[in-house]
Amino acid sequence: MGTAGTLKARLNPLIERVGAGLFGVDQYADIFERLALAHGPAWLWRLLARRRLALEIAAAPLLFIHVPKNGGTSVKRALYKSDPGHASLRYYRLFFPSYLARAETFAIIREPTERFLSGYDFLMNGGGRDVRIQPGLMRRMRHVRTIDDFLDFLEAAHGNWLKVDTFARPQHWYVTDRAGVVRVRHLWLLEEAGERLPAFLADHGVPGLPHANRTQREQRALTAGQRGRLARLYAEDFLLYAALKARGGYSDALDGAPLSASSLRITSASTAS
Repeated sequence: MGTAGTLKARLNPLIERVGAGLFGVDQYADIFERLALAHGPAWLWRLLARRRLALEIAAAPLLFIHVPKNGGTSVKRALYKSDPGHASLRYYRLFFPSYLARAETFAIIREPTERFLSGYDFLMNGGGRDVRIQPGLMRRMRHVRTIDDFLDFLEAAHGNWLKVDTFARPQHWYVTDRAGVVRVRHLWLLEEAGERLPAFLADHGVPGLPHANRTQREQRALTAGQRGRLARLYAEDFLLYAALKARGGYSDALDGAPLSASSLRITSASTAS
């Protein structure tokens, strides 16, 4: 590596920290999620950010919206050589609208309580088998020692999910637009997918899926108070999960449905009739 390359490698972490601070986020990647949530001229955000989509992702017929802690690491690795991270649907809508218009979008949804407990164990273990939590996050959350501590931390964000690490953000945050409308075509429940999700992927040329990034789990039971707090924090996730459960664990018809109790009940009822 030449002198210029060495200097750039040394300066990049500083530039990323300064940029994240200017946008009021903790992680550099969240600068672009902040822009995807912002109102304003999309062309200007695209011009300023100058984001590039990896060639193998752009060439893939499927766009996987990887919701963390939902068993998606193996899917992501089977689809792409590059790691697209945990970018939301809004991110692709802002920065790569032409690609999003032609790609078949899908995501995996998990029962919210199970996902919360998996995220808590992930935090307590400092990460999973293949993915470790960044040191900065571990320092910010060093006071979290119990489930109630974790709930306190999440509640303190007051719905500003960019102040929370990706694994603890609501699932609906990844699959909806700014108005809270579902914009992912194919939604699968983790526990109901069975052989159908692999079959769907095989139809699009994706090979078998080894399980990756296992998190060491402990058997835990939430108190009634903790369950109530969780239900309030992730209310829309529980609605989305119930709608998918009512449809047998899969839906290709929730795209365009607002995340409200009435709209999801109507969508589920129309399918059952």
